[in-house]
Amino acid sequence: ELAHTLLERSLILLRPLNDPSALVEALTFQGIVTGVTGNYPKATEHLSEGLTLAKAIGDRWFAALCLTLQLDLGLAFGPSAANYAQLQQAVAAWRAIGDPRLTALALNSLSLSALLWGHHVDARAALEECVALNQTIGDRYGVGSAYRSLGIVAQAQGEHGQAIALFQQSLAIFSELGARQDRARALAELGESHFALGDLNSAEQSWQEARRIVTETQGSPVVMLALLGFARLHVERGEPLQALTLLAQIINHPASTQEIRQRAEQLRTDLETH
Repeated sequence: ELAHTLLERSLILLRPLNDPSALVEALTFQGIVTGVTGNYPKATEHLSEGLTLAKAIGDRWFAALCLTLQLDLGLAFGPSAANYAQLQQAVAAWRAIGDPRLTALALNSLSLSALLWGHHVDARAALEECVALNQTIGDRYGVGSAYRSLGIVAQAQGEHGQAIALFQQSLAIFSELGARQDRARALAELGESHFALGDLNSAEQSWQEARRIVTETQGSPVVMLALLGFARLHVERGEPLQALTLLAQIINHPASTQEIRQRAEQLRTDLETH
């Protein structure tokens, strides 16, 4: 909330000054903040303006960053062939610029796009390179993000024991760095694997902690994943009405990704059928 307030003030001050190199920074970071809180249309608007401005002043670095972040936001709306192809181009652009940290960022997004298409081998290969790049330059945050994504790949392949180990590695790094929002995301994903293995108590603890953190940081997309977990717990405990109440919230919330909304709709359909 504080970041959003300060960046809004920054934009108001910068727009009349005809200093596009400063304005593009504020637009980019405001795009990040609004995306984290689940306001996808506004985040896309800021990043699109930043991309246009960066191209106009010949700033390849910010142009590539805005494009990468825009494409990353696009993953919330499900698989897209155009998105996958553009992320491959973004990786190539970062390689050409020679920035290993942002190459790794784009590889992480590319892996999640590949996963949406079921390309598990490609997703894992992109993330292994991502880990190697981040370790080479000492980027602990990047390593933590890559471990979390590797956990999601393992989860998709049904390897929940391995997924738990990867999420725990990710959590250790995020806790060390104080990256609360990222820690909440990893906890929400960790809960999924505990649930899949039948460890309902551990799943509930993970989702409770994720919800507590994101309530403080206003990370609405992560809240939706945690609420989906709680809905499944209610089903397991024979509490269908409580589950249906949560599922309605998830389905109607603008911060729900397409994947989470589809999973919630499927669970609601199953409950109503039975």
